[in-house]
Amino acid sequence: MPHIQITSSTGTVNFKYTISTPSSAEAKSIDPTLPTLLFIHPVSTAEHIFHSQFSDPKLRRFNLVSFDLRGGHGDTTGSEVPLYYGQTEAAEDTIKLMDALDLSACHLVGMSTGTVIATQLAISYPERVLSLFLISQLCLKIPPEVAEGHQEVYDCWSSAFPDASTVVTDLVHEAVFGNSQYMFTNPRLSPLVSAMMTITHRVAMERWGFEHLNEFRTMNLDFYINRSSHSRSALRRISGPVKLVHGSDDVAYPGSYSEEFLRQLLHAGVDASLSEIPCAPHYIAPDFSTQ
Repeated sequence: MPHIQITSSTGTVNFKYTISTPSSAEAKSIDPTLPTLLFIHPVSTAEHIFHSQFSDPKLRRFNLVSFDLRGGHGDTTGSEVPLYYGQTEAAEDTIKLMDALDLSACHLVGMSTGTVIATQLAISYPERVLSLFLISQLCLKIPPEVAEGHQEVYDCWSSAFPDASTVVTDLVHEAVFGNSQYMFTNPRLSPLVSAMMTITHRVAMERWGFEHLNEFRTMNLDFYINRSSHSRSALRRISGPVKLVHGSDDVAYPGSYSEEFLRQLLHAGVDASLSEIPCAPHYIAPDFSTQ
């Protein structure tokens, strides 16, 4: 898969990305005559979380672009993210990537923490965002009980690496199980999700050991709990329609969480709507793509 280098206010990044067009699953550039969908994955996984979407013949009629976020579980490399790295910095990195790939205005598809970045893009760079499709949005302040859950997972993971030469396997498994419940609810995962989790686990074990726990905390804890909501005046900057999608079996966020964000969008004059997918978990994209 190709990489492209960008430089932002927080460092230099070699973004791993994928461009799919109707004629090529791994194209060098988009077809400028077609609409472009830019997919932004959650910080706790990588671009492969959208495998089902890139395999969908209905979507393959368009330009589909995805990339591995910085400081995540994919193949993007570069400067270590600073401790203050959050939605504003991630949006800046993404717009730099769009510039480097010669992407003009795109339709953004985000899931979980990817929705935080997508919404920040639509507010900071409204001329570059045609619409937002937000799956399991996290654009409001995090509920205290959800923050506690993320803290517990982080504490398990960090405790599993007490020094550079020790790995406490039981704590690793406990952290992985807790994160899996948050993402997919049901402990019996589909074959597709199991394969994705295997890849993510392998990368995490290689990347997020004792020497890199600070960066792990920044992207896998602080990014969640330090995210900020937006004022009505900020939401008014969103120029395109917004579609919210919520899974009824999301164990962390009830439907009321997305309903509240829908109300905020509507009060700001944004063309917005909300759909609920029955039986779907927080990470809807892999197993519920046809819905």
